[in-house]
Amino acid sequence: MSPPFREIIDLSHEMTEGMRNGGGWTVAFPRMDNFARTRQMTDGKASYEAKMMLFPEHCGTHLDAPRHFHEPGDAIDQLPLERLLVPGHLLDLTHRQSGEPITIADFEAAEEKSGRRIGPGTAVTCWTGTDRYWGTPAMHRGRPHVPTETAQFLVDRGMQLFATDMIGMDNPDEWWDPTHQVWLSNNVYMVQQLRGLDRLVGKDFLLVAFPMKVVGATGCPVRAAALVF
Repeated sequence: MSPPFREIIDLSHEMTEGMRNGGGWTVAFPRMDNFARTRQMTDGKASYEAKMMLFPEHCGTHLDAPRHFHEPGDAIDQLPLERLLVPGHLLDLTHRQSGEPITIADFEAAEEKSGRRIGPGTAVTCWTGTDRYWGTPAMHRGRPHVPTETAQFLVDRGMQLFATDMIGMDNPDEWWDPTHQVWLSNNVYMVQQLRGLDRLVGKDFLLVAFPMKVVGATGCPVRAAALVF
């Protein structure tokens, strides 16, 4: 049977040893075993390689659970999968430059251009084009941001999942991350650091972003993709 979608578009960045990330934490994949050693150990009967994975929860293309900033909120393992496989709603905010706020008026104009109203049951997919800074020193601040009044506007519209190519949504100068607080305290999930959102222009798609089921986790890298139908 043919799948119910025409195309799968990978929206995830690669994770690599020593990669840049928002918190500056270590990302490493130390080798536990290698082919040469295991071949020798088994007298040639078998050979294999295995690695350990060491990385922060909030690293690369990843999902934020409410527990990240809202103590009573759900952790990663408690998130219902139906909230992480939903129709996407691409909104073009590429006119906003680094350091600029994305205003309520910007989102209203973007939704009018898209021909669809921002509301519940979709992944509000904020396309800024700032994934071009991925892996460079500019990746942390080379982006616009979503002020709290805009964040609350989206909550009031019923948004439950916010997805973006930005490495963060808050003003980088507001170290306490008030936009994170607004969304996570209202049970809005966030998928950050997507790539290739330009490939979704004019397409209907499902956004999928499933994390590993890590008990108590506040976030987790995801393999995000668009299922185009």
